Amino acid sequence: MNALQSSYGVVWREGTRALARGKLELLPRALRLDGMSGNDPATREIAYESLSEIRIGRNGHDRLDGRPSLVLESRCGAPVTIASVAQTGVISELAERLAELQLGAEPTRRIAVVIPLREGAADTARELLASGPPFSPQALDLDAHHVFLTSNEAIFVFESGRGAAALDPLFADPSLWQRAAEWAELLGGPPRIAEDAFSWERR
Repeated sequence: MNALQSSYGVVWREGTRALARGKLELLPRALRLDGMSGNDPATREIAYESLSEIRIGRNGHDRLDGRPSLVLESRCGAPVTIASVAQTGVISELAERLAELQLGAEPTRRIAVVIPLREGAADTARELLASGPPFSPQALDLDAHHVFLTSNEAIFVFESGRGAAALDPLFADPSLWQRAAEWAELLGGPPRIAEDAFSWERR
């Protein structure tokens, strides 16, 4: 079998949900399951860094259709049990490749950009944020984005496995700054990047 194979025909079950059938793809930062469960589409992406356990299930509870299965335990959500629709050796190969990808997965990095606001501008900033930030978080390939407001600051928090590289389009897209003209009127000083001095995460 080709060691560089990145797509596999599989069946899977998430928790106690109905069995689904389709393909498993190994993406750069996550595995993707895409197929059908009965007449309904079934799609699931699992980030490698979110996996807490990867094991081959050989007992009756962990088997699908009587076949050895790959069991993926995540830090959030129900376990996902996967079996190959081809030869059983695929499961061992997937377990090894997922372990390698999990070890190589970069953790999500957080970057905070602090925007000083002029006096009395917080309410206007809140109104602007009601329709979203002046850019598309999805287009920036962010994992998450938050904006916090104080009486004199807007704090934009970016979370991405790409780290600071995720912000490159913000500085390369002239149309962004045109859309951000309303924000320019609220600025009380130059934006600055906050240092990531401490973080804690429940595993």
